[in-house]
Amino acid sequence: MSTRKLKEETELFYSYLRQNGLKKTYQKDLILETFLNTEGHLSVEDIYALVKKRDKKVGVVTVFRTLKSLTACGIAREITLGDGLTRFEHSYHHPHHHHIVCTECHKAIEFICPELEKIQDEIIQKYHFQPSHHRFQTYGVCEDCREHKPAADTQKHDTERIFARDAIKMVLCMENRCLEFFRDLAKRNQDSGGKDVLDWLTREEEAHVASLNAKLDEIIHQEKDLAQAPVFLHFDPDELNEVIPDLAGYEKAGEVRLDSRTSLEVASTLNRGTADFFRQFADRFSDTQGKQILLQYAAQEGNHSDLMRQRIKEMPS
Repeated sequence: MSTRKLKEETELFYSYLRQNGLKKTYQKDLILETFLNTEGHLSVEDIYALVKKRDKKVGVVTVFRTLKSLTACGIAREITLGDGLTRFEHSYHHPHHHHIVCTECHKAIEFICPELEKIQDEIIQKYHFQPSHHRFQTYGVCEDCREHKPAADTQKHDTERIFARDAIKMVLCMENRCLEFFRDLAKRNQDSGGKDVLDWLTREEEAHVASLNAKLDEIIHQEKDLAQAPVFLHFDPDELNEVIPDLAGYEKAGEVRLDSRTSLEVASTLNRGTADFFRQFADRFSDTQGKQILLQYAAQEGNHSDLMRQRIKEMPS
């Protein structure tokens, strides 16, 4: 965990204690530190066992009350995995997500699905309902348990990092579509001036893809086995195709002829559409590293669209 984030959560906890007339103690600090530095779905007993290794004087009641305080101030979130225990997971600056829970081994798969959230929002609006919180969990039996395989000892990952990883992958998916679009259009274009513009745009997209792959590697190497963690952000790739401009109006007898101006206009349209899509997509999430990645990409695409428009204005009539 970053020093900045640790400081923010500590200050948030202390503020909660002050506002509720509760004392700041060494035991509470130790429980807070233990929770913040431990990933996964943790029961009171899990945290108690970890804290006892450092201070045998800390009682289980203190652990329970402190975890309840962490939940009340937004640092932790309570969940159940079908085994009768209340567990706690990280909440502050972590994306709100759902769980698929195995009722035999109690393994939990975490995921985000914007389409699911969209359907829920539509139903809430239909009934003029004011929501305070929600939880979506699916219970069943996992593949390993159905086949009587021993439960795998899976690595517990920071959901914020997994979300960041998948946000980069989503952006890469879009950039590769843009790269394919410009590369194919450059090959088919019969106008030499327009072809030069499209070749330049293709090189820019290649550089963007290389930069994003480097960013993805950087995120993956922040945590062991993060690359193998299950997909967390689920989205419909076909929605990205809807952003790609339709070139049917530019085709004649199977050929494409786009001059320099028109090629820039097409590029600007694509950049603007991508910017709007990713900005709206990011608005569905709470403030996390993954959301910031999506918003930064939207801003870059918007700036690129403005640059194309400026170049068009500077071209001779």
